[in-house]
Order: sequence, then C-alpha cells, then structure tokens
Amino acid sequence: MQIGDFNGSKVQVGDLVRIRQSYSQKMIGKLAVVVNIWQGINVTIHMIDTGEEHDFHIKKLEVLCK
Repeated sequence: MQIGDFNGSKVQVGDLVRIRQSYSQKMIGKLAVVVNIWQGINVTIHMIDTGEEHDFHIKKLEVLCK
C-alpha cells in the first residue's frame, strides 16, 4: 500500500517513523510503525514504546526506515 511522495519517498505500511509534530509534547520524537494508510494523507501508527495506536497526518511524521 503506497501513497504520494513524503520526504522524497513513498510511505508504506510497515515503515518506521518518528513523530515530528503533535499536540502532546511527550509524543514528539517517539518511534512508531505505520499499520494503516487512509484518505491518502493520514496513517495509523503503532507506538513502539506503549503499543498504542494513534492516527496522524503524514506531514507530522518522519520516515526513518522503509
């Protein structure tokens, strides 16, 4: 599953991402894995440290590893 260009590459389910922007300061810098892509610009991520899932706009995330 792919969506448009983001940081020069395609975001895919399974990519490792870091949160760059969030309303919650404690979320910034946390690592997560993309588990779902919806509406072309939003993703559901699985937080590595807590196991929780959250929805984010792709521009608030940084792809670390494909």
